[in-house]
Amino acid sequence: MLSGIFDFAQEIGNAMGWVLPALCYIVGSTFLLGAVFSLYKASSGSGTVLSFGVPAALLTGAAICLSFPEFINTGSRTLGFSAGASFTDSSGKVSFSENTLTTAMAAGPAETLKAVLHLFRFYFMNYGALIVFFAVTRQIGRAKGTNNSSASSNIMMIVGGFLIMNADTIVPALATKLHLVSS
Repeated sequence: MLSGIFDFAQEIGNAMGWVLPALCYIVGSTFLLGAVFSLYKASSGSGTVLSFGVPAALLTGAAICLSFPEFINTGSRTLGFSAGASFTDSSGKVSFSENTLTTAMAAGPAETLKAVLHLFRFYFMNYGALIVFFAVTRQIGRAKGTNNSSASSNIMMIVGGFLIMNADTIVPALATKLHLVSS
């Protein structure tokens, strides 16, 4: 039963690992085409674009989406984390062993928490990256005027996505610091 739950979470993480690059390439290409089209319309004088803020935001969004692993890695290092991203590497899969979990349970609650979070690591990394992607697209939509999200909520989504990506590092340290588990 337990291995089925972990395998299911691994497969969801694996699916997100395929969907996210596809979304990044599709959305990044659309942002790039939208920026070129809006620059053309602005230069011909027939467009509704009065400033170059929207094309600049679209170009920035295209650059972020088309180089998303570098964006994630830079953001992760800036926040002091070590989780990395790659569109070609799927080595994030973790094998489940009931012996490892039993050993961790015998070592105490902190080790059990670390072992369980390590098993869900691939899922958390992809889910956090997906949240960061959605926050970036929301911010570009805000710049275009197509949604009314606030910049602060989009920034909080980005930071939250990075925190979720590194849940296997943050949660045990936070639980130990708050004296919820003994170290």
